[in-house]
Formats: sequence, C-alpha cells, structure tokens
Amino acid sequence: MRKLNSQFVTTFVSEAGLGGQNGTYYGFVEMDRYYCMAVAEGYDGDGGQESAKLAVDAAIEAFVQKPGMSAGRIRACIKKAHKSLMGQSIRIRLKAGILLLVSDYTRFRYGVCGNVMLFALREAGIYHQSITHTVYQTMQVQGQTAEKGTGPKQETGNLYHYLGGKAGITVSGKIRLADGDLLLAATEGLWGRVNRVEILDAYESIQSVDEFMGDLQELYLRGSVDSIPCCCIAAVDIKKTYKENKTLKKKILIWTFVILLILAIVATVVVIWYRIRQRKQREVRSTMAVYEDTGDTYMADLNCLLARQEYEKAAEESKKLNKNAERLEMEQLFSEKVNISTLLDNAVSAYEARDYTTARAEYKKALELAKKYRELAPLISLIEQKQKLVSTGMEIDHYMQSAVMKEAEGDLAMARALYAKAEAMLRIVDDPEWLKEAQLALLRVQGQEAQEEKDERARDRDEVIIDADKQAALDAILAGDFEAALEAYTKIRDSYIEMEENEKAEETTQIILSLQKQARASGELSQENIDADEAAAFEAVLAGDTQTALALYTKVQEAYLALEDEEKAEEIGNIIASLGQEAPAEEEVPPVPETVPIPEQVPEGAAVQEEKGTGNPLDQMGRGALEQAMTPILETALKDTANRDFVSAIESYRKIAALCREYGDEKTAAQMDAMVAGLEKLQAKEQTAEAGGNTDG
Repeated sequence: MRKLNSQFVTTFVSEAGLGGQNGTYYGFVEMDRYYCMAVAEGYDGDGGQESAKLAVDAAIEAFVQKPGMSAGRIRACIKKAHKSLMGQSIRIRLKAGILLLVSDYTRFRYGVCGNVMLFALREAGIYHQSITHTVYQTMQVQGQTAEKGTGPKQETGNLYHYLGGKAGITVSGKIRLADGDLLLAATEGLWGRVNRVEILDAYESIQSVDEFMGDLQELYLRGSVDSIPCCCIAAVDIKKTYKENKTLKKKILIWTFVILLILAIVATVVVIWYRIRQRKQREVRSTMAVYEDTGDTYMADLNCLLARQEYEKAAEESKKLNKNAERLEMEQLFSEKVNISTLLDNAVSAYEARDYTTARAEYKKALELAKKYRELAPLISLIEQKQKLVSTGMEIDHYMQSAVMKEAEGDLAMARALYAKAEAMLRIVDDPEWLKEAQLALLRVQGQEAQEEKDERARDRDEVIIDADKQAALDAILAGDFEAALEAYTKIRDSYIEMEENEKAEETTQIILSLQKQARASGELSQENIDADEAAAFEAVLAGDTQTALALYTKVQEAYLALEDEEKAEEIGNIIASLGQEAPAEEEVPPVPETVPIPEQVPEGAAVQEEKGTGNPLDQMGRGALEQAMTPILETALKDTANRDFVSAIESYRKIAALCREYGDEKTAAQMDAMVAGLEKLQAKEQTAEAGGNTDG
C-alpha cells in the first residue's frame, strides 16, 4: 500500500578508479512497507569488492527476513554483515565500511559503520549529513588542525570503526521526508575528493538526477589522475512520499480494538480445546519429520523443486505447533532449507547457461547454509563436486575467450594452443555442444594457419619472379628498349596488384608513366623527327601549301615546347606568325641549292675533340670512348640500385648523364635522367614509410 502510493527512484554510479579494482558494492530492496538500501566499501585490497558484496548482501538479507525501522533492527542488520565478514575471514581478514538506509516512505533512518557518508538534499540545500567513523570526522567536529605537513583530508581513510574489526555502529533518528528530496550515499572516493560546496553547486543547476550524478562523476574524476580511488554513488530520488490518511488510521485502530476483543474471546475458547490440540502435536511433529526427510532425500539428488515442495509442506505443518519457540525454530529451519534449494536451482541454471560467476556465488551460499545441518552431509559433498566443475568451466571459458581474442588479433599459434587446452578439458566435461564448438574453432584456426603458410610460400615465389622482372626492366632501360622495360614493369605491377601490395603497385605505376614519357621523348620528340617535320614544312612553303606548312610548323613548335627548348619554340612561332600573313610572291622565294657543301675532312683526333661538348652525333670512335668511360660507373649504379642504396645510385646515374652530354649523346643522357627521376620517387616513398613506422613506434 505504501509502496504503491509513493515513488522512490534509485540511481547509482560505480567507478573502479586507477587501480582497476572496484572495492565498492551497492544494493537495495523495495517492500510494501519499507525501502532499504546499503552501500559498502571493502578495505582489503583486491578482495575489497568481495568484502563489500558480502556486507551488503548480509545486511539486506537480514532486513528482508525481518523488516523494521527501529534503531535496534538497523543495528541487528549491520551486525549480521559484520558476522558474515568475520565468518569469511579465513585466509585474510575481510574489512568493510557500510551505510544502511531504511525508509517507511514517509521518514528515513540510517546506520553507519565506517566512512560511507549520507547527504540529504532539499531545494538546493543539504538539510542533513551523516557522520563517519574517521579521524577526519573527529578533527572536524573538534575543530582541530592536523600536524604540520598533513591536512584533515589525509585522514578520510583512517577509521576507528569498521566491519570485520571494531564494529561500532551509529544509528540516526527518524527524519521526515518531503516530495522532491534527494538522498545521496557516497563512499570516501567521492566525498574525500568533492567537498560539500561543490556538491551543492552541482545540485543547484541540475535538470535531472541523472545530470546531477554525471556532474558528481566529473568532479570525482578531476584533479590528479595519479591517485583516483574507487567510488560508489547511490541516489534515491523522492518523487513522492506516502501520505497517511488519519481518518483511515483511526478506523484501523477501532477495528484493531474490535479484532483484539474477538481474539480474547477466541483465546478463551482455545483454552477449552487445549488438551485436544496437545494430543495432535505428536501427529504434527511426525508428519513434519516425514516431509523434512523426503525433502532431504530429494535435495541429495538435486531435485530442488520437489525438495522445496516438501519443505514448504513441513513449514506449513510447523505452524500447528503450540510452542512458539519450537514453531519459530522449525519455521527458520525450513525457510533456510527452502533457501538452499532455491540457491541450488539458481546455481544449476547459471551453470547450464555458462554463467560461472553466478553459479560459483550461488553454490557458495548454498554450501554455507548446508554445513549447518548434519543431515545434509551427502548434499555438501555433491555441492563441493559441483564447485570443482564450476572452476573447470570458468577455466575453459577463460581459454575460449582468450583464444577468440588472439584469433581476432591474428596470433593464430596462441589461439590454436588455447583452443586445444579448452578442447582437452571439455572432453572430461559433460557439454557436447561446447566441445563441438571448441573442436570447430580449433579446426578453423588450423586451416587459417595452413592457408597463411601457403600464402607465404606463394608470396616468396612471387618476390623472386618480381626481382627477376625488375632486373630485366633495368637492363632494357639501359639498352634503350623502352617497350621491353614497359612490358616488364607492367608485369611487375600486375603481380603487386594480385598480391594486394597496393603501395608498391602505385610506385610501379609511376615508373611506367615515367618510362612512357621517356619513350615519347626518345621517339616522337627525337631531334631527327623534329628536323624531318621542319624540312617538310619548309618544302610545303616552297610549294605554296601554306596550310600544310602551318600544321607541320605547329607540330614542330609543340615538340620544342615539350623538350623545354623555348628559344627554338619562339623561333618556330615567328615563322608561324609570318605564314599567317599574306604569302610572298613566288619570285621572292630564294632558290633551293641543288647540293649541300661537304665539310672538309679533319684529322682524327680533331674530330673527337669537336664532338665533345658540341651536341653533334657521335661517330664510332666517340661512342667507343663514351662506353669505356661510363661502363664502370654504370656497374656501380646497378649494384647500388639492387642494394636499394638510392643516394649512391642517383649520383652515379647523374654522372653518366653528364658524361653523355659531354660527348653529345643526348638520347642516353635523357634515359639516365629518367632513371634518376624514378629512383628519387622510390627514395621518397621509402623515407615516408620509415617516418611513419618511427612515429608508430
């Protein structure tokens, strides 16, 4: 009734901090008459969350079993959490702090042991704030100042009361709630880094509780990132409180009085039938024992549903017992056995769903309860066996998940090893479906490894072929056979495309383009072709065919422009301009000489000297001298190119080009220039790749 006529909305934020281990835990339960929330923080390192969870679960479980809002009830629930930690402190001492909040939907009361703090906010103000069991709190209350070199904030984690140790408990009085209130519970990770003023500032500007929690999270994460602790923030948004109907309350009191009067009368009648009921007690105990024994038998077979039904029947019979103490004892007994059966049901379901974390936790709780009863010894042994299977399942699951990650990363060898471990363990676990999954994954990885090995062998073969094609292309370039060089480089590019080496394919494409340009320069743009076109144009002028002459001269001009000979291009341009005007009279054209004078013969040595540096075509003697001079340089360039020493190779090709020009061999010089351009592009690509690799490293 109270829950339906009120509205409490719970929100929480949990952060692990820089340590990566979240030592906090949070839980709440809403009942018809009461709302209960617990926030805890563990103080035992990596196991902190386990301590916090044990404390929260134990406190809430104790409250659910016997709900109430009295100070004694809250103390009892926190003591139950303390006993739970003490009972689990086997290898290490488990320690935790806790805050337990209870409300009847009109008021609230809380108990605290440790350094978890509660803030009650209303209309942009904190109208109540809890205290903590810390040296920091004591110093603030007493108005003391810390010793030199330290401040009060350094004492937020210095506790004198905590669960698992000296468990002093502070319980507040009942505090009235109003619509729109906000109850904020926070561990030291928040209030130790965010002060009261900052919390108020964040609360004043909020549009929603989610926005407020987000602002608190940002404040928590600010500042020094070297020491961010774990943190848990839980907020209860009091959208609507329960409004008591006083008239109805009065009626209830009246009816309660009437009922009590009737009960008094009934009690008188009960006394009359007391002796009759005594005779029936033995029958009740006998029936109850039969139900319990049957339930224990079912439980030993893990038939939890039937066992729970028998225990519920026994619990129903226990209600017929006259002695209150005996009845309560039996009710608690059967309630715990029902709880054991429920925990086992949950554990079995979680195990079948491969939720091993839940299964382990449920088996552990069931084992703790079962150890209280000697008659459940067979069940205890069975639970311990199931726990071993859970541990095995967790190990298998770890191997499978790790294998999937390694497979995704491309580490097939490690993935195969992990799949193999999981497959070997699954052979002794009754899970055929999972075994098949592991076997298929193992076969898949083995197939991938075989394919990669095959691809690697193929790639090695392709590289050998490519290297041979590269050498053939270089030989063709030096021989001036651009067609053969283009064919070789086209084959190399196709090989790179097939190997999906896109960058190398692009580099080869650039070399092909350079060779195509050089082929054009050595063919269409050769000086012989240009001179032929120019002579044909002159003949067209003499023949009076101005249109043909203009076309040929235009072609000649374009050729000189392509060769970057601006002086000759301008000279031809002047001719084109003159042809565009009215043609001169035929008699004004100078006659063409019938013969061309032959130059005088010069001595052999003088001929060689004349050819050097003049750009004239080489004779056989000049060609021999040039080849003798460039051969050792060319051999060095080829070796440097093969070793990818581009700096030395480029220098050598430039020397050859200069030597060719000195002897007047412009064709070979142009070929060397093309080689220099291609090597410079390759050098730039490698330098870019190296720079990128260094940056990534």
